[in-house]
Amino acid sequence: MKLDAQELQAITAPSAITAVAELIDLFESHRNQNRRWAYRGQSRLFGSLQPSFQRQFTRPSSATAELIERHLAQAFREHYVKLPDRHGDMPTPSQIDDFHTLRCLSVMQHYEIPTRLLDWSADYWTSLYFACASDPGEDAELWFYDRYIFIEQRTEDGRWNALQDASPHPPAEPAYLYQPDVPPLVELDPKISPRMRTQQGHHTVASEVFSDHASLIRALDLKRQGLRADNGLDAQPHLGRVTITAACKSRALQFLAEHHQITASSIFPDVVGLGRFLRWQFDSLRTMLL
Repeated sequence: MKLDAQELQAITAPSAITAVAELIDLFESHRNQNRRWAYRGQSRLFGSLQPSFQRQFTRPSSATAELIERHLAQAFREHYVKLPDRHGDMPTPSQIDDFHTLRCLSVMQHYEIPTRLLDWSADYWTSLYFACASDPGEDAELWFYDRYIFIEQRTEDGRWNALQDASPHPPAEPAYLYQPDVPPLVELDPKISPRMRTQQGHHTVASEVFSDHASLIRALDLKRQGLRADNGLDAQPHLGRVTITAACKSRALQFLAEHHQITASSIFPDVVGLGRFLRWQFDSLRTMLL
């Protein structure tokens, strides 16, 4: 299920951002609010929040996708334990075992394996970089949500607090994947890889593989707004989206490098990540020049 055109319009700023000054204004407005914003930059106008795993399938067969996912996770564990060049700041095999499947998917994503996880960052400027660093001829989008909606979810059901545990010996994760009667969307924030720590990153995870996380966050937000309105409390929306014109991208990248020291080398603390960035640049330059 995806947001329809009316819902997408309801959460999108009325006009596209065309100047760096407008990006600074948005940051300042968020900083002055009593919110815990999470951000995701996407270099094209997808109008949805779908993990890369979904895009590998020409048709949405959940049973097939889950079978492939299980196989990949088990194969990854078997090979990960044998890796001779696994860095000391990467998790141990016991941290991604059968009792920590979501953490396993997080590490798989670190190594460029498509998963159902969707990446977010607590840092506005990092997410802006991802929105602008590729597809120079395309408009971009920056999504954001208030993490308080998931804090309330964990307050109501303490099982999901285990997904926030960043300790070296985390407790077993509650059963989530392939399970009935679980929330359609949860947050995963174990800070388990160097890249996630550098980027102040975390994930959202959907129980149904072929889900648009935007529609699920929107549903959580509307439920929360309704409950707060019924109790006479503030019912402001907690999900938003702005678009950024293609012409603004290069100026935004220059601003990030000069004023926030955010570049490929700061965003990607490992060779794997740098390789991905350079592949993005290759595709972007080829599209722009040929």
